[in-house]
Amino acid sequence: MPTIAEAKEAADQGAIQQSRLMFETIIQENPRDEEAWLGLADVLTEAEDKRVCYNNVLKINKKSRIAKEGLRSLDPQMDPLRAAFDIEAPEPEPLEEDDSPEWLEEMSEDEAVADEPAKRKKKKKALSKTGRSAQTDTPTPVLVAFGLALSVVVFAIGSGAAYFLLSSLNPG
Repeated sequence: MPTIAEAKEAADQGAIQQSRLMFETIIQENPRDEEAWLGLADVLTEAEDKRVCYNNVLKINKKSRIAKEGLRSLDPQMDPLRAAFDIEAPEPEPLEEDDSPEWLEEMSEDEAVADEPAKRKKKKKALSKTGRSAQTDTPTPVLVAFGLALSVVVFAIGSGAAYFLLSSLNPG
């Protein structure tokens, strides 16, 4: 079984995939290894996968400053259109059930959270095939309001430009 030091060394040398596999092996053997979860979060690229790791760390150690800061850094900035019209972002769609590995069936619910990154990747792949994502859909009223505001601005600019041209052509 690999050690955390070996997994960190692999990450430092640029072998990110190998490091990720090493951290996952350590977590599979000991799902309550806080340092392994933090190391895995460091080598993952998807924000939702990192969020799962940081949440698992907080289940192990509620006072983990590193996990709290990691989660805070992952919080997306609010969409300016949603903020302007005081509209909350939609809840993400629930993940579809998939065929979990055999070792996961024997794990407790807390330990099963470790498989969340794989489920999220599967859902992301399915969403990319359909060409839509529930998290990026902007509500229709927001789009209509934005379009109306934009057309008013364009009309005002065009009218001002026409007035300026006509008044400059007319002497007196």
